[in-house]
Amino acid sequence: MILSYVSHKEFKLEKSGLKIISTRSTIAYRDLIQGFEKVQPTLICSNNKYEPLDIAKAFDFIGDILLTKNVIEKYMPHILKSYIQKLDEKNRNKIFSAYHNLESLLQDSLLLEDLPLEIDFNEDLKKLLKAENLHLDVKLLKEPYVIIESILKIHQMCKIDSVPVICNVANYLNSQQLQELSNLVKQMNMKLVLIEFTDKDFLIVPKNAEFFYIDEDLVDWY
Repeated sequence: MILSYVSHKEFKLEKSGLKIISTRSTIAYRDLIQGFEKVQPTLICSNNKYEPLDIAKAFDFIGDILLTKNVIEKYMPHILKSYIQKLDEKNRNKIFSAYHNLESLLQDSLLLEDLPLEIDFNEDLKKLLKAENLHLDVKLLKEPYVIIESILKIHQMCKIDSVPVICNVANYLNSQQLQELSNLVKQMNMKLVLIEFTDKDFLIVPKNAEFFYIDEDLVDWY
């Protein structure tokens, strides 16, 4: 995959691993963020044969993981779909059997009311899980590293092909955590793009990460 920032050198994102795009230019930082958000046409994406790709489909722009509210919530439809597809017939039947028993109990209790009430039983597992408010435990998703790790696991589990893009991670992770994150992405055979607004001399770059830097004068250093 090739990512192009207008009037700058290409970011070649061919191999798996951590990709860090850092800048000290407010203009470049704005253009990168708004390009991934498709607010401005500042970024162009293509495959290795230079065939155009849709930025919104090629990348999963997440933003700042602590400032973005309910950052994991958008993945719930993918998680629901993946869970239902992987659920074996034995457990599926157990769930519906328990649901039928619940329906019978409710229907019997409704007979006590002096009204013609009834329940429409629907064997739609997706609707059932939504009604039960299936969600990730937010108490376990307060640490930045855990949030990023969860996003990567969701991408892998749900076979989401887009590349996650996260901002300002260097503000939240120390050097050891950044190295662990870089190792994790490599082990999972995935790609992860980090966008950082900082000077290259103040940023700790993991050994096995690719680093692209644009200085405050919009000069490329990669």
